Formats: sequence, C-alpha cells, structure tokens
Amino acid sequence: MNEVFDIVSCDENRESQEKLFKLIESGEGVLFVGSGSSVRLKYPSWEGVLRDLAEQITEEDLKMIIEDKISNEELLIAAEIIKSNVNLDEYNAAFEDFFGPKDPTHDDFHKLLVSVRFKGFVTTNYDPVIESALKEIQIPTADYGVVVSEEFKSDVHYFLNSIVHNKDLTSRYHLYLHGKYNTPSSTILSYGDYVEKYNGRDIREAKELYEKLIGGNLSIIDFESQSKLKEQSFRTLHYKAIYMLFASQRLVFTGFGLRDDFLNKIIDDIQDDFDPLETNHFALMSNNGSKDWTRKDYLTKKKVWRSKGVELVFFNDDKDYGGIVKFFEGLSQNSFLSDSIQPDHLAAEVDSTTVEPETSENKEEDESINSKLLTKTRKTAEELKRK
Repeated sequence: MNEVFDIVSCDENRESQEKLFKLIESGEGVLFVGSGSSVRLKYPSWEGVLRDLAEQITEEDLKMIIEDKISNEELLIAAEIIKSNVNLDEYNAAFEDFFGPKDPTHDDFHKLLVSVRFKGFVTTNYDPVIESALKEIQIPTADYGVVVSEEFKSDVHYFLNSIVHNKDLTSRYHLYLHGKYNTPSSTILSYGDYVEKYNGRDIREAKELYEKLIGGNLSIIDFESQSKLKEQSFRTLHYKAIYMLFASQRLVFTGFGLRDDFLNKIIDDIQDDFDPLETNHFALMSNNGSKDWTRKDYLTKKKVWRSKGVELVFFNDDKDYGGIVKFFEGLSQNSFLSDSIQPDHLAAEVDSTTVEPETSENKEEDESINSKLLTKTRKTAEELKRK
C-alpha cells in the first residue's frame, strides 16, 4: 500500500512557503484577490449569476442551451448568449444588484488581508469588499478603488505609480481588472467582453493581411495602415495594464483558480518575451482533501506553473475556508503594517491596547497627502479633453 503524500508538509512546499513569507515581509508583493474571498459574504458564484440572468430569457430552448454550456464549464459562451438575448438595462441592473455592497461590507478576514504588508491589491471581482476594508484601516475619505477603463485610464496610471513609489505603504489602492458593480461599461463577463477588452480583433486577421500582401492583392500602404490598427487593437488598456503588472511586480494570488485563459495568455506572453530566470509570483492553493496527491502529481503541477513564473504554495483548508484565514493569521509580526489591525495573537505581542491607524492632526492635510496626485491627474485629463 502506497504511503499517503502530504502535499502541504513536504520539503518542496515548505521551501516555497518560506520564499513567499520573505516576499510578504519585504512589502514588495501585490495581492491578487479572487472570488474565493467574496464567497464569505455570500456573493454569488459566476455560475449562479449566469443562471439568475438566464431567468430573464423566455425561450425554454435557449435556456436549455445556456444550462448545457454552464454544466460544461463554457461560462464565457453562456454569458455571451445571455447578454445577447436580454435587455441591456435589466442586465446591468441585475449585475449591480448581485455585486453591490452588502451589510456588512467586509469582515475580519478582509481587514486581515489588507493589514498585511502588500503594496497594492488587484482583483477580477466586481464587488467592493477589498476597497471597503482598505477604507477602514486607511484614511476613510480617500477613494481607494481604481477601475481599468478608458474612462479612468489616468487613474490606472496613478495606481501603477503607487505600487512603485509608495514605499512606506501609507496609502494603497485596489485595482478592479474586470470592472466594478456600478460601472457597467467596464465589466468583463462574456466572451465578447473579453475579446473587446483584451484583444479587440480576431488575431487571425494579421496573417490574412500578410497573405494578401504576398499575393499582390494589397498595397504596402494599405497593409501598414491595417497593421497599425491591428497593433493598437491588440494592445488594449486591459492588456497593457495586466502585462505591466505581471512583468514588473511580484503577485500573490489567493482565492483565484488560475483558470482564466486570457490572463494565462498574458502570463505566457511575458515568459516568451523575457524568458525570466526565476519565478516572480506565488499562488496559494487549497488542499481540502478532495484529491489524493502523489509526489509525481505535485511535482508535475509545480513544474508546469514554474514554467509560467508562478510558484505554488499549498495550505490545508476545509469547506468553510478556514484554512486560508489560519494561513494569513500565521504570518509573522513583520508581515503586518505597524499601524494596522492585527490578528489577536499578534496584537497582544505588540500592545495590549487597540492600535488605531495613524492620522495627522489636520484631517485636510491627511486627505491632501492621499489624494493630491490623483486629483491632479484627473484635472489634467479633463483639461486635455476640453482642448
């Protein structure tokens, strides 16, 4: 009988965990938060959202097709069918209802996450959970949420600057990669949304244009103008923002299954472009006992993700997601901001009294420190529009 392989306690996983701990303590990591963190507040799953949206459709045959797509995990296609067959205003209203603020807006786990020494936060979620938690431990009057959208691209630039220059971690921001519940134009849910925001045009067009040029059916001038359009459409704001993040920062994924094909394509592009010598990112992976791991399984999976620049770190979990709470609570004192909310056992080591976030005596001065550059960039963008 083969001995059960303990994927969490094995030497390789412990080594990866230590590397992750060092990154967190350094304050150089950016936390990428997946939908797993929002499940705690009863936000719906992607499948649940699609099934609820499909209720707006009256044609039973179409509903059956959508259900079949959802069952086969073809969620982007299911979302595209739904979006093409429901009233857009009702679709957007339902979306806001699904992902708008709840009561409470966040819980102790989210406060714990944002108290860790991460210099920024990124999510593909639509809910404001992380942003709300940030407001509690930082100056609450500042706007800490940034949506990736052409409408707010100066804010995106500000976010990217903040994770480079904010060395003391006094004000950190939350980037909504796939939109926010109250900005329908920015949300990415269906296949068409992904193509528009990440790729713009069918990638095959460039090859077809080139073949026409070789065949003499397209002038060089036409080809160049078409190619420029193609290049611009491929390098969308979403693509550029994610590419810059993944290429220049060290991300820690939690509650995120790494199954997003579009994001994985960008990771592969970076590996092809730079051929980095070591892994930059970490992904926390739940081991909830649903899979009997062998050493070969583990090493194979680890090798695949290392080739993409991602180091896997496994932790023991349960059906109530208690394992991830224990993981972050188990971080060293040096992994938390000195003036933030700390786990009970760490707070007791520092001080027996409650530690409040530091603020200056002058509230207006605090607000100026946190929002001066953001206000300036917005004003500059408005002035350019008027010109």
